[in-house]
Amino acid sequence: MALVRLKLLYEKYVRWIPAASFLLGFLFDALMLSRIDDLNVILQQAIYLLIAAVLVGVELIGESREVHAPRVLKKVWKYREFFLHFLLGTLLNSYAIFYFKSASAFTSLFFIALLIVLLTLNEFSRFGKSQTQVHVAFLSLCLISFLAYLAQTLMGFIGTVPFLTAVLAGVGVFFGYYAVLKPRMLGRPRLLKTHLLYPHAAIQIVFVFLYFINAIPPVPLSVKYMGIYHAVAKTEAGFELTYTRPAWKFWQHGDETFLARPGDVIHCYVQVFSPARFKDQLQVRWLLWDEKRGWLPSDAIPLPVQGGREEGYRAVTSKSNFQPGIWRVKVETMDRQEVGRIGFEVVHDASVDERAVHTVIR
Repeated sequence: MALVRLKLLYEKYVRWIPAASFLLGFLFDALMLSRIDDLNVILQQAIYLLIAAVLVGVELIGESREVHAPRVLKKVWKYREFFLHFLLGTLLNSYAIFYFKSASAFTSLFFIALLIVLLTLNEFSRFGKSQTQVHVAFLSLCLISFLAYLAQTLMGFIGTVPFLTAVLAGVGVFFGYYAVLKPRMLGRPRLLKTHLLYPHAAIQIVFVFLYFINAIPPVPLSVKYMGIYHAVAKTEAGFELTYTRPAWKFWQHGDETFLARPGDVIHCYVQVFSPARFKDQLQVRWLLWDEKRGWLPSDAIPLPVQGGREEGYRAVTSKSNFQPGIWRVKVETMDRQEVGRIGFEVVHDASVDERAVHTVIR
């Protein structure tokens, strides 16, 4: 009786199953996702990619002939689309989270917003004959996202070389996928070109283009914290950060309104997360806003980072030569991919009263 009711419910709400599986994948991953370099996370994504590739392959073969379920899967065969949407939703949710953590530039946020919009449209819209091509495109996006961050994690640095290595690996995987599927298409190899190779090539071209215009966030790096302070001292307990911000501006990180007196030095404290065994060099760029010329670069200070610490690698850069105005500090890779930023204003402090000084340990 219970099975009959479940079957009736399934038939009644079948059109909502793709959206439900998509949301389920999001919720599941938001709860379960841990560090990007966690071996369990990497293995889970690899397994999900493999299963999703099998299901997409079945869908591709189904374009040329009828596909019969293996005996052991007969009872769950009709739910394969649900599983495919769950897997793709979970994978893309993971990468959306990773990209979001690493994004700070407008172009990066635009990329993430576009990704989420496309995911939502895919789940709530049907694309008719192009549905299989859409699934291939999303599988391709999952694969290149996985390989891109995996290559940089394993190689221990971020940049063009590991990225292009990941792109070439993705192309190799898809040509192997093509070779496996071709003999099973019953003399219709053109379907593999239109439904497999073309969507894959389109995703790769767009992804590479977005990378070289710095629209892809620099995963696996992410800024865990940035703040502006009057003084920074390293102690046995950690970094002692000194600020004069009033208590009611609790949402600010240090002195985002920097009240400057003669002899003051601006310190930018930053915590950058990177995977274990990761060793690379970033740069901290200071910029001053000019109403006529826009953001004017002031300094670009090297920032070596090492991975492994959960809270991120801690570092400080300082600036003693400054003027009142609107400032911005950006943490970038050496090829100018933005990892994080903070804005603040320097205001001349004409007060002669003793100012309240607060400290915090990070």
